[in-house]
Amino acid sequence: MKLIKLFSLSIVFVLLNCQKKNDKSSVITENLIKSKTDSSVKPNNNTELKEITLPKSQAFTKDFLEIEDAEINGHQIVLSLAEFDRLYPTKDSLKTDVWECGSPFEWLDENWMIKTYGRKNSQSGTFERFDGKISSVYTHSAEFNSNKHIVLFNSADAAKNNFEIKSHHILLNQNTTIEEFQKLFPQLKKEITDQKNVFRYRISVGKDRDDAFLFYFKDGKLEEFVLWWLLC
Repeated sequence: MKLIKLFSLSIVFVLLNCQKKNDKSSVITENLIKSKTDSSVKPNNNTELKEITLPKSQAFTKDFLEIEDAEINGHQIVLSLAEFDRLYPTKDSLKTDVWECGSPFEWLDENWMIKTYGRKNSQSGTFERFDGKISSVYTHSAEFNSNKHIVLFNSADAAKNNFEIKSHHILLNQNTTIEEFQKLFPQLKKEITDQKNVFRYRISVGKDRDDAFLFYFKDGKLEEFVLWWLLC
């Protein structure tokens, strides 16, 4: 009799344990499903949420800004003709003029100019076989110039274009105020123009160079930026 009672108790104990395991598994499974479907589940308090911060602009205190260090809309100031066509497939207009005072392509693209038109005349300082014709391309509220080999930025409306100096995290456009500009370029002097409420700043493209980037502000906001060359 004792053996029968012990055997019966053992069976009951095993059944109870199985029931507890099944109940526990059901609770775990239910919680897993709930955690996947319940959008109100809060993240663990120990989880760190990192903020994404953009680099702060740094003041540009150099006396000149080389064209290699500046960009227009994230692209270099000087582009190959193929790269320019890829970036700006649609042109608003195109014209070709004779630049009688020469062009910056004579030194920016000197090797190709020599290869194509021969060496400069030692007396005139010009490429005798070059007709002096330069193409001007207008697109995206900006002007670019080309000698049929490379394309050079000329000027742009700040309302639709950005001027960037990535080394200093500087980005200029129509939202840039004259006060902000002065903080970014503390060494530049404000110049008066012949237009009412229009002021200009210039920064040379090289040491002891007259060629410069020009920034025009109207009514306190950046309106236009230009790459200007002293040719005549």
